[in-house]
Amino acid sequence: MMIIWLGSSNEGLCPALSIGRAIYYAWLLLISYDVAELIFKPILSFLSDKFGWRMALILSIISQVISLAALIGNELQNFLISRVLQGIASSISPTLMAVVSNLTDGGERYVGVYMGFRGLGYLAAPLLIAIMEGLSKQSIIFIMFSLAFLQTAPLIINVHLKFRKADTLNLNTLFQKNICLLFLLTVLASILMGVRFTLIPLVMIRRGFTTQIVSMILTLGFLICIIGQSSSGILLENRHLMLVASLGFILSTVGSAYMPLTRNLLDLLIVALTVTLGSGLTLLSTNTLLTRKARRTNITSTLGLNGLAQSMGELIGLTAIASLSEIDLNMAIVSIIVVTLTGFIASLLIREEPWR
Repeated sequence: MMIIWLGSSNEGLCPALSIGRAIYYAWLLLISYDVAELIFKPILSFLSDKFGWRMALILSIISQVISLAALIGNELQNFLISRVLQGIASSISPTLMAVVSNLTDGGERYVGVYMGFRGLGYLAAPLLIAIMEGLSKQSIIFIMFSLAFLQTAPLIINVHLKFRKADTLNLNTLFQKNICLLFLLTVLASILMGVRFTLIPLVMIRRGFTTQIVSMILTLGFLICIIGQSSSGILLENRHLMLVASLGFILSTVGSAYMPLTRNLLDLLIVALTVTLGSGLTLLSTNTLLTRKARRTNITSTLGLNGLAQSMGELIGLTAIASLSEIDLNMAIVSIIVVTLTGFIASLLIREEPWR
């Protein structure tokens, strides 16, 4: 959202000083969050396995509170520090996914619901800020601090997990062919999520759409993605999950190939829905399958490594694809199509059921 609203007189939405400081700073704020997640998702997951998920959640909440304190200053370094701390706080996601999946016998079916609620947070944040536009910065920070305090609720209520986890990470399991392929699918699908912030807005703005329309359509696409993830996680049977992953890459391929042909609002909607929903369904499949597989090993650490793969893909999408877009837009689109087709082929190579 930062990249869209900042805009650029050169129609650039990429990390290059030549297209304006505002865009460069927006890129710094985006990747600082993803880099922090990439580093700390495995760390918080390991701490969860070693000392319990409550300890990991406490560290996440502390990081979030400190990130709010950093926003009191108006310098760029304050924003960067806050974004890094937010990335550390958000690294709790694999641990929370593990907790959700362990609440019931069939808890892995609720991974999609968990991802849907997490997505609602991403949608609610801009709306909340828009509503609070007239408030002072101190008032907004206070409200955000109150929301952070509410996150202590799981520490207070009595949570009974259904299954026990192993005490050590099973490296032999991680290096199995299917697990490695699932990690690869996560990276490729996450690249498409990064494209949603870079290539799609760039193409749309160059087609003459206003930034408001572009952001509205992308938000609608993300909302459809949330609904698709939540419902698919509950309704799909085990044997259909890899089919959904393959379908997700096919949808993303169609949207990416159609991108150069966009001329009106309907075209824009088709691109946003296919790429966003396609990548979202693939991530749902990989996360659910890995959660089921990890039940027999060290669940949080395994999901933490998958979270590392997801952050890595988002960084590639935000940086490499964005930079390539400035060099040659058609080359950037072709590279994304290569990514989607690679993901589709990789999904076909997973023939066994890795969750058994």
